[in-house]
Amino acid sequence: GALIGVAALAVDGRPVSLTMSYAEHQHFTGKRAPSYANGLLACDENGKLTAGEVEIVFDKGAYSELATGLLDAGLRFYGCPYYIPNVMGLSKGAYSNFGFSTAYRGYGGPQIYTTSEQLMDMLAEKVGMDPFEFRYINAFREGDTDNWGHPFKVYPVPGILDKLRPKYQELLKRAKKESTPEKLRGVGVACGSYIVGSANDHAEVAIELNPDGSVTNYNTWEDIGQGADAGSMIFAYEALRPLGLKPEQIHLVMNDTGTCPPTGVAGGSRSNYMAGRAIIDGCEKLMNAMRKADGTYRTYDEMVQENIPTKYIGVFDNADETAEPDPNTSQVSKYPSSDQTWGAYVTEVEVDVATGKVTVLAMHCVADVGTVTNYLSLDGQAYGGMEHSIGFALSEDYSDLKKHETMAGAGFTYIDMIPDGEEFTIEYNQTERPGGPYGAGGASEVFQTSAHVAVINAIYNAAGIRIPTLPATPEKVKAALDAKAAGKEQPMEKYYLGGDFYETMDEIKANPV
Repeated sequence: GALIGVAALAVDGRPVSLTMSYAEHQHFTGKRAPSYANGLLACDENGKLTAGEVEIVFDKGAYSELATGLLDAGLRFYGCPYYIPNVMGLSKGAYSNFGFSTAYRGYGGPQIYTTSEQLMDMLAEKVGMDPFEFRYINAFREGDTDNWGHPFKVYPVPGILDKLRPKYQELLKRAKKESTPEKLRGVGVACGSYIVGSANDHAEVAIELNPDGSVTNYNTWEDIGQGADAGSMIFAYEALRPLGLKPEQIHLVMNDTGTCPPTGVAGGSRSNYMAGRAIIDGCEKLMNAMRKADGTYRTYDEMVQENIPTKYIGVFDNADETAEPDPNTSQVSKYPSSDQTWGAYVTEVEVDVATGKVTVLAMHCVADVGTVTNYLSLDGQAYGGMEHSIGFALSEDYSDLKKHETMAGAGFTYIDMIPDGEEFTIEYNQTERPGGPYGAGGASEVFQTSAHVAVINAIYNAAGIRIPTLPATPEKVKAALDAKAAGKEQPMEKYYLGGDFYETMDEIKANPV
């Protein structure tokens, strides 16, 4: 868009088009930021977490755009969704001459969970606890606060794990029964979460009554795969239910900035919450204007005859319920009523000892994203995110500008890499969000936060090896298997991330903003 704009100015406003080769497109478009992290977790003799530390650096490429949200996520979601009474973290962004990194679903989540969800397994092993049950006893419960020092509106994680436990136990039994020396099987678990919305957000839509009695919903809820059209339709349909309209009587005009109000960024989970609330507000304003004293509703002609406007701006602003974190302590005083989305995953993998190839045999998820407003759209987000996560774990890479200039070269997941049918499932644990539109929260983000770590943990439980840098390609897995067999396992090395962690934290404390 920026290049087109500059080109249009350069040719005095004449029509301009831009055509890239796929390699050019691959190099020019933003990627997830690579990250490097050192983390610690501690627990007592009963397995209850007592403390955590993390230092993480994100490679932002040559530009700092959107870096703040990425760095925030690196601290907010460390060890989430578990209560850690004492936690300290340092999140950094670094410039490089590598590819531009940009926001993508679960922004910062996959990076930080790669650290914390492996540490949860490692700590469970040290104290002799099942990793699933270790997570269960530490999961947020009523009154617990997150790393930013704030309680939640809902606490569904124990219930999520209760629903997922039978799948976990089933996979454990099968893996134990069917594992062979040549084809090792193991089961992994991981939990994840992501915030819905951000502080001081704002969204607008326009709702208009048409001459034929239909209604048009104007918004810029940009659709880049998150089902914005379905959301726009469903929220308007439900809000306008007293008018008795059919779905085909609700028209959508979307993403035309010349005719639609600013609904805000297409931030995945955020849009469902913010746009949903704005749509409901606009519909209620229209119906209030249409409503007669006897409770019936005016027609379009009656509205015009009485000089009553037929178009209303729906607005939702969350400034009164959110706050930015304190720059010195990372604590927040107010949290969005949309709360967070939560999910847990169990995965079974098979490791081919001869080749190092890892196959995901099963992946199951239980998630809580609030009230489900459309199962088809939500399923699309869930299964798509889980499929992406398998790619994160096993194949996706962008570090070689020649090798990775195509989708296949960059590790695009083929259909035979993804489980199917009863081996690939999603179940929803619906906890109504008090401030959400009809109790809904938001989706998409949580399904790309941590499922990849369930795969990595499953590899360890199958073969006793950890792959410190992703993806876990056959070459890396084979090398780790050979090193283990030869008694030459390499311990995970601590990254040097610029300066001493504790000295830096002391300096920050001594020099508050």
